Amino acid sequence: MKKSLVFASLLTCLLLAGCAPKTPGSGSTASAPDPGSSSSTPDASGSSSAPDSTASGSTSDTADPGSTPGTSSSSQAQTSKRDQIPFTDDQSYAVAHLGYLEIEDLDYYVQRYLDSDDIPIHYLSSGDYYLIIPRYEGMELSLYANDFNTSQSTLIYQESDCQPFILQCNVSDIFADATIELTYQGEKVSFSPFISLKDGSLDIGEHGLDLTKPSDATSN
Repeated sequence: MKKSLVFASLLTCLLLAGCAPKTPGSGSTASAPDPGSSSSTPDASGSSSAPDSTASGSTSDTADPGSTPGTSSSSQAQTSKRDQIPFTDDQSYAVAHLGYLEIEDLDYYVQRYLDSDDIPIHYLSSGDYYLIIPRYEGMELSLYANDFNTSQSTLIYQESDCQPFILQCNVSDIFADATIELTYQGEKVSFSPFISLKDGSLDIGEHGLDLTKPSDATSN
């Protein structure tokens, strides 16, 4: 009788234990995914596979609309002051009388007509100073000294690309002891600058432009 009661009690305990609810702490049951977690799947390193929109290489460079390629203020062509000389069609050079035995008012001509004050000076004799400005780039210069006694001309200087220069010549008022010859594209012009004893005007030949300041035109 006692065995039957013990067996019945054990059976009752087993039935009650099988009907009891399972606790969430059991390690044998897989947990359901959290619906609030990120949908991105981690890679092998544990980082998210979703691209970072703020990454340094994710945006393309934008050209500066204010910059213009290939342009520079230094590339602008510089104009020469010699372009301001009012030549006519038949004129190939300009001449200015700078004074007798000393150079006067050179700054006046440099500021208006020359690109530099570094001007070579050719001395033939102790007389008048003349500023000679060729009209064209690439003009050839031949400078001759004229002998008073023989009237012979001797070549004393040549230049393949004549630049503005100063000439001192005409030690005598009655004889021009210098001849300037300019050649451009096969055309040759020559002249001997001097001050007229008749009216004090400057004689520079038919192809020259007199640039002498009006106040100095009659000085000697």
